Amino acid sequence: MREKINIKKIDQLNQRASKILEIKDVYLNDTFFKSVTKFIEEQDLKPINQIIKLLYLSGNEKFPVGKIMLNKKNRKIVGFVGTYYSIRTEENEKLLFCNIHSWIVVKSFRLYSYYLISDLLNKDISLTAFTPIQSLKGLLLKLGFKKFFVVEHFIFALSIFNLKKNKFKILNNETEIISNLDKKTKLIFKNYHDEIYHKIFLKNDSGENIFIIGTKIKKKGFNVFKILYISNTKIFKSNYNEILNMIGKTFKVLLISKYSLENEDFAYLKSKLLIFSRPRDLYSRASHQIQSYDILNSDLIL
Repeated sequence: MREKINIKKIDQLNQRASKILEIKDVYLNDTFFKSVTKFIEEQDLKPINQIIKLLYLSGNEKFPVGKIMLNKKNRKIVGFVGTYYSIRTEENEKLLFCNIHSWIVVKSFRLYSYYLISDLLNKDISLTAFTPIQSLKGLLLKLGFKKFFVVEHFIFALSIFNLKKNKFKILNNETEIISNLDKKTKLIFKNYHDEIYHKIFLKNDSGENIFIIGTKIKKKGFNVFKILYISNTKIFKSNYNEILNMIGKTFKVLLISKYSLENEDFAYLKSKLLIFSRPRDLYSRASHQIQSYDILNSDLIL
């Protein structure tokens, strides 16, 4: 009954909103893009460079990087939300995901915050919101999103100084790396070409290999390597101590961060120098389980 009441209220708000507001998609190179960056700067909510970087990373010809909400009366932007689209293939079916981020609405129009994504709610798209501000969390639940959580682990890589010989070696030749990847992982390797992504391919003498994507960020003055994607979790769990050691040495970091999704076993990390783990609430309106690939295509990369 509550769901029906919410839908009725949203329909009523939609009718009111459509009379005073207009929603437009924004693409990376269109005329609205500069207006969007100016609007974000004026709100002074969080570092502008982080939001702009996300827009460039998510930008392509097929999908918009965000949506703006215009006041019909004066044609001014009164709201913006970033849209990070990605396609995941599962059992030969292509699934379209959209991670919404940087949801900004001026105070006098916040009653209509939901209107920014109202058209997305009626499309065959799996929606995620991984970093909503507190005031939007209740709204997301009313719009049919479900709350789940991930745990972010911060690991102290003291073994950066370990001189023990590794059984894995790092391959740097792109042609050699690609020849060792399956079809799905090849696409992932090629898609993430921006300099922000650090890709590491490890292979041992028995032919086992693992491909990892991460970003190097600063957290409270410390350099942190953030592991975002692992091609083979079984190999990682069996050799995590050595792999984390190699990451620490290669990228000259003392801290390594890794996300664990709900119901994912992370007990093996406790034998490492785990500083602390931080649970995070995430929101999803998807019929498919969230995977690490979806985190790779979201604002959690920064």
